Amino acid sequence: MSEFFQSRVDERSALPIFPTMVWANQLKADVAGRINQVFLELIEAARVRNPQLQPAGKWQSDQRLHTLPALAEFVEIVREGARAIMDAENLSYTDIDITGCWANIGFPGSVHRPHSHPNNFLSGVYYVKAPQGGHTIDFHDPRPQASMIFPASTKLTHFTAQKVTLNVRAGTLFYFPAWLTHSVLPNAAPEERISIAFNLMFPDYVERMSPPIWEGNLPITDAEGAPSEADPGAQG
Repeated sequence: MSEFFQSRVDERSALPIFPTMVWANQLKADVAGRINQVFLELIEAARVRNPQLQPAGKWQSDQRLHTLPALAEFVEIVREGARAIMDAENLSYTDIDITGCWANIGFPGSVHRPHSHPNNFLSGVYYVKAPQGGHTIDFHDPRPQASMIFPASTKLTHFTAQKVTLNVRAGTLFYFPAWLTHSVLPNAAPEERISIAFNLMFPDYVERMSPPIWEGNLPITDAEGAPSEADPGAQG
């Protein structure tokens, strides 16, 4: 900062008024080891049952892993972590449930192109195997207009970067808004990378959360004098 400016300003601050949150967790080693072993056994059993699949590119399991009894501990960790986020953000809700959960097995060279997870509130990813060279995830700036002017910089910051790369390891658990675009660079490791993706949504969204959160000042009644019932599908 120039001496000229500093001598004329009493106070200054930078206000991050619209942050995009990514919540990072690292499971305890014994917990991660136990859960990862279950995932590895399930994936190996599926591999044996499907010998026609070649170990190349990327495999994705079906999206119902959260219904398997063997993964009950993982499911409860994911749900409790999501509830903690909701509580910390002072959001009103009755519960939040996993709507889909699947395994991504990325062999050397595999990529995951930029994408988001529509029709959910939160999404997340957990890492079973993240070898060196396959141990990152990229989150992309959700503001398309931010790239209209992009000056050269001597060092990227959270203010100037158009994407943020985070390192991961086995046992890392991320949550993020389901609308946040993310991707994975090519797996440069000589072994496979295994991650578990999941989505979360409010089970009572239509009944409890989709109606307007404001009240009008003109009560409307039917011919019998009873208040009209709200139509969840009606638009103002």
